[in-house]
Amino acid sequence: MRRTPARAWTAAAAGLLLVALTACAPQPATAEGEQVKFLYDVFLVAAAAVFVVVAGLIGWSIVRYRDTGDGREPAGPHENVRLELLWWALPTALVIVLFILTAQVLGTVDERTNDPDLTVTVTGFQWQWRFAYEGTDVVITGTPEAWPRVVLPVGQRIAFDLESPDVIHSFWVPEFLIKRDVVPGRTNRIELTIEEAGTYAGACGEFCGLLHHRMRFSIDAVSAADFEDWLASQPGGDGS
Repeated sequence: MRRTPARAWTAAAAGLLLVALTACAPQPATAEGEQVKFLYDVFLVAAAAVFVVVAGLIGWSIVRYRDTGDGREPAGPHENVRLELLWWALPTALVIVLFILTAQVLGTVDERTNDPDLTVTVTGFQWQWRFAYEGTDVVITGTPEAWPRVVLPVGQRIAFDLESPDVIHSFWVPEFLIKRDVVPGRTNRIELTIEEAGTYAGACGEFCGLLHHRMRFSIDAVSAADFEDWLASQPGGDGS
């Protein structure tokens, strides 16, 4: 048998490392994102386990049933009902488990409360975002040249009502690990609880026209007290 060059093994290892790195999701900043990250990790581990088993069996079969060079046909495997049942049952069980976990996480992500702590109406339009805080007259509207900077409280249930007057957009903050389409003629809702204070970049995740790349915004997640102070200082806020 010909030996595999070291360069080929190095390339294969580099490829696997690249796949592993690109499959890593960002650390979630929301409670719902933690559930999504958990699901990502489960799928990644399951995929890695399946790859190792399948690649190992392929390698073992190549060695075990290789041509020995003596002119005799290699002996093939014999029927094994138990083994056939096993490699049917294990993938089936894996799919069922992944389906159940996915349904549970989707239920958490799509859960709606009757009385969220804060409701923000988000309007995506060509080509920027408008954020209106329910119960106040505070509205923050961006332009392609000046992206909006939104302030939100940490540790509170926030409902985003997503609307569009023109084409389909998509409300996306990578660290939230959840993306939701903004569809004309309907209101989509996503509810999140931001757990980590900080600044998070957001964008439109759906190609929507010429200046799609300028549909950016940022979220400043602050304490509840700082949020109330900021809200009161805005035109149309409680303190105005």
